[in-house]
Amino acid sequence: MFNPLKDHERYSEKDPKDMTLEELRMLLKIRRLDLDLEWKEFQGKIHFWQRVGRTVKQSGILEKFQEGIQAYFTKKEEDSTST
Repeated sequence: MFNPLKDHERYSEKDPKDMTLEELRMLLKIRRLDLDLEWKEFQGKIHFWQRVGRTVKQSGILEKFQEGIQAYFTKKEEDSTST
């Protein structure tokens, strides 16, 4: 039995001009599965970073970071104007 996850290497070495119609169909199916898998991996990465962003926003870390940066620059401005 053909396993597209393991046996597709034997099709990638063969020139499509030399393939039978059944082999071409199988190659097309393999390429579609590969593309579908890559798309799902890409979507998974997007969803992961969306969850990370949502978690950071809900935790309040972002606001504390912004407050710290503003305090740093405010102090730096005060130090430069007092000297």
